[in-house]
Amino acid sequence: MSGFIEITYDKFIFRVNKDCLYSKEGFWAHIEGRTATVGVADFKQKTMGDVAFLQTVDPGTVVRQGAPAGVIETIKTTSDILSPVSGRVTEINPNMQDSPHLINQDPHGAGWIYRIELADPKTDAQGLLEAEAYGEIMKEHLSREAGKKNG
Repeated sequence: MSGFIEITYDKFIFRVNKDCLYSKEGFWAHIEGRTATVGVADFKQKTMGDVAFLQTVDPGTVVRQGAPAGVIETIKTTSDILSPVSGRVTEINPNMQDSPHLINQDPHGAGWIYRIELADPKTDAQGLLEAEAYGEIMKEHLSREAGKKNG
């Protein structure tokens, strides 16, 4: 891994893995050849709250970039897992059923959600953001939130 970009806001530190690509919706994909590992970005998991339950599509399911591939329930909300890439799901993280809180504890490591065989790695990558660009989106969001607090 080439490391993380860290963005500090108030008492929170948000980390963006430089080895991943990101969707605007807050999901990451670590692409290696024709396979991608998918998870929830640190910023998204911190703003969603503690993950209590995770439901994913079954292995073998074909998903499209931006389409639902499961649901995450937290103490605050329920949200769709919007796949950052297209292809056939090949593996679900076996630890997610009993330990969905791994998404909060280690979102870019043990908290990965699924692996997918990519339909078209080059096209999917073009639809995603590099770590630096995703970091800028986070900063804009935090700035808007700060404006609401102070306004």
